[in-house]
Amino acid sequence: MNQGAVLISFPDHDEHNSEAIQYISAFNTTSSLIDEFVEKRRQLIETISGIDNDVKFTIGLGKRQFTVEKYLNIFINHDNHHLKQIEERLS
Repeated sequence: MNQGAVLISFPDHDEHNSEAIQYISAFNTTSSLIDEFVEKRRQLIETISGIDNDVKFTIGLGKRQFTVEKYLNIFINHDNHHLKQIEERLS
């Protein structure tokens, strides 16, 4: 994420979810999967923390410019979507 950079497009959701299912099948326990998730998010936070807030970039062929904050909001909203799914499943 550099000023004026063009990041790769977001992946196809169905294909990405299929790949994710294959990836998580390697974990022997839910706890180890959660540990992996937490570590990857820690790495993401550490990396993104080093980027200036005023940096603007685009994603794929889109013309809309993003800041780090706007980009992270996409992750947060997506996480909230999945948390809702988990909560509904546990109810």
